[in-house]
Amino acid sequence: MMWGGLLLGLAVYVLFGIVPMVGNIIISFTDYTGLPGQAVHNLGFANYTSIGSTQAPGFEQGIVATLVFVVAVTVGQNAFALLFAHKLKGSGKFAAVGRLLVFLPIALGVTVVGLIWILIFNPQEGPMASLFGLFGVHPGFFGADYWAMTLVILVQIWQNVGFSTLVFIGGLRAIDPALYEAAAMDGVGAWQRLRRITFPLLAPSVTVNVMLAVVGSFTTYNLIYVLTDGQYGTQTLGMLSYNVAFGSFEANLGYGAAVSVVLFVVTLVVAMPMLALLRRRERRLVG
Repeated sequence: MMWGGLLLGLAVYVLFGIVPMVGNIIISFTDYTGLPGQAVHNLGFANYTSIGSTQAPGFEQGIVATLVFVVAVTVGQNAFALLFAHKLKGSGKFAAVGRLLVFLPIALGVTVVGLIWILIFNPQEGPMASLFGLFGVHPGFFGADYWAMTLVILVQIWQNVGFSTLVFIGGLRAIDPALYEAAAMDGVGAWQRLRRITFPLLAPSVTVNVMLAVVGSFTTYNLIYVLTDGQYGTQTLGMLSYNVAFGSFEANLGYGAAVSVVLFVVTLVVAMPMLALLRRRERRLVG
């Protein structure tokens, strides 16, 4: 029975994980468009060498947008999650309701979340437009270069901070309360207890949350698609790959696949050393 379950899980992973990934890599070496009856030609590395060229613009801007998005989301999501976890780690009704409200956006789904925030920040008749209008300010929000990326980052954090909060709550609850009691009896202040007990013992939770935020931010495109369609400085590499492959009548699945492969490599290059550093930090702090 156990082997049957393992084989079934492996088969599902190969079918829906490995096979599409290999297929995507193969397509990245062709001029495949997805149109029926159109011949497919092997281009070698042409799609990869054209990345960033004038014939296929947007890659350099996509790199910058991706790095800004990843760094801001990772820092902001973990900072808010740690704050919420500290306030909601208890077992009372307030903490239970707070955890429910913080986790709720995850259950709503990307499309619902995007539409909610589009309505809130509607520059014509949304509630935020009315609020800003009281001060004589009429920003374009998701339709303005200055606002769009900031708002997309905030929405991404809002949607995913609940999961990070639960991870931190689990980490906080795993810390033995006797450590805090002993430190208080020795006259150790609240900040020192936080610095010398809480932060070090939360290292495993920090590793999980940072890695999930980094990888998730690198691969995000669906929320950006709903909010801005990659316009106004929000076209990350994931959004660029989608727009090139499916965003116009001149779809180029081969080039889009090549961009997605490059995105995978960039994510791997960033994530693996970061994971090694975080694991080393865990061993140093926790032992």
